[in-house]
Amino acid sequence: MAVKKNEVTGEWGYYGTITHKGKVIHRYKKRGGFKRKGEAIKAEQAYRENFDVAKIMRPSLVELVDQFLPFWKTQVKPSTADQEEKVYKKLIRELGDKDFYEPKVLQAYINECDSKYSKRYVEKIYFSLTRLFKFAVREEIIETSPMVKVYKDARAGEQKKEMSFFEPDEFKRYLSVIEDPRDRAMFSTLYWMGIRKGEMMGLQWKDIDFKNKTISISKTVITLNRLKDNPCTPPKTKNSYRTISMPKSLIKELDEYLEFAKTFTCFGPEMFVFGDDKPISAETLRRKNIRYIKEANRRGYGIPEIRIHDFRHSHASYLINNMAQNGFSDFDIAKRLGDTVETIHSVYAHWFKAGDDKIIDFMDNDN
Repeated sequence: MAVKKNEVTGEWGYYGTITHKGKVIHRYKKRGGFKRKGEAIKAEQAYRENFDVAKIMRPSLVELVDQFLPFWKTQVKPSTADQEEKVYKKLIRELGDKDFYEPKVLQAYINECDSKYSKRYVEKIYFSLTRLFKFAVREEIIETSPMVKVYKDARAGEQKKEMSFFEPDEFKRYLSVIEDPRDRAMFSTLYWMGIRKGEMMGLQWKDIDFKNKTISISKTVITLNRLKDNPCTPPKTKNSYRTISMPKSLIKELDEYLEFAKTFTCFGPEMFVFGDDKPISAETLRRKNIRYIKEANRRGYGIPEIRIHDFRHSHASYLINNMAQNGFSDFDIAKRLGDTVETIHSVYAHWFKAGDDKIIDFMDNDN
């Protein structure tokens, strides 16, 4: 703490350092601006009293995330932690050099995300930030979370994007352009079983029971885990553990592919059905699907451009639209998909409503 007179201007200024736990954390200097020595002394005292040591000592975003992730990994499944780590890496890239402890900065960032991302993805970013600052409060890094002053647009008037899916005849046209036996079996499994992408990637030959005509789902592959020694994790929920029956068309595709797979040096019960000693990658799967759709439409088949997850939607649509006349229920569909009845009604509400409309049409015409 010191004051000094500028011999050229005749004004007084001040300079000094601020320490915390024996270490210098801040240096300051004001070269002039005060006519009297006492004014400079009072100004320096006020500067030091108003200096926010806690703000200077706050960890950077990289440091805070590095502290948070080990804790978070003890609270959730490895697959969940891996997925959310990607969000935190994105936050570091986009917020790293900004004062991310300021609500105004965070609000501007959320607003920016709202303008270019889906509602669901913005929610993921928003709640990831909320968890991070809740941890910071718990560790006494900050007193209150800046996220209490940050809101996200509810998008109340936003219409939900319609799901894309293959009708059975569209899928048959899609399948007709595929010659590779593994790819035929792979996309047939996605379509006729309605399993999730990660569940399909995690299938091993020991999971397929040709005698009882079933496939057992007991694990899943998360993209970030694919190249690890053990790429498989438990499935999404307790309802995801299931054994489901195969239709004859799928058994035929898998049986033909099995004869080809037996020529692989790694073939055996532990071999990944749609890979080798490692599962097929999500990117390879995505590229194959795009290529086959383009080829089908090049031939004039007029099929929709769907994503891998839309194969699951296609299966759900197929079952929902055929359940009334074939004696199975929404409970049976939920069990096959590895979801709850509440979830499938929430996700596929419009399809159930369409089925209900058909029932009313039948009743009106019958009376």
